[in-house]
Amino acid sequence: MAIETPTVVYLGNRKAIEVVDDPDNAGGKIRRPLPGKLRTKVVLPLGTKLMEAAQEITGGRGVWGAHSDADAPAWVASTDANLAQLLASHWGCELREPEDETAPAEVIG
Repeated sequence: MAIETPTVVYLGNRKAIEVVDDPDNAGGKIRRPLPGKLRTKVVLPLGTKLMEAAQEITGGRGVWGAHSDADAPAWVASTDANLAQLLASHWGCELREPEDETAPAEVIG
């Protein structure tokens, strides 16, 4: 019996942001830049199909737009080679191999 593991995608994020409460607008939110070059990690639920995963990450309200002010990541890596290739082709960015899970969250690159 094969053990299924979730697909993991890593995105090189040079304009990472966090969404925080707006101190000037009760109930409002603002996007605040985070310092440095970061890696955004996306863990997809088991059974997510290729095109569903791509849409969840790249779509207008997708993961990338929620975590970055850059138009595209600097690079893409994934435990699913087909998804990594699709995303890298979509964005026109570097394709990398997935990194060791023990690596720190901040990755220069």
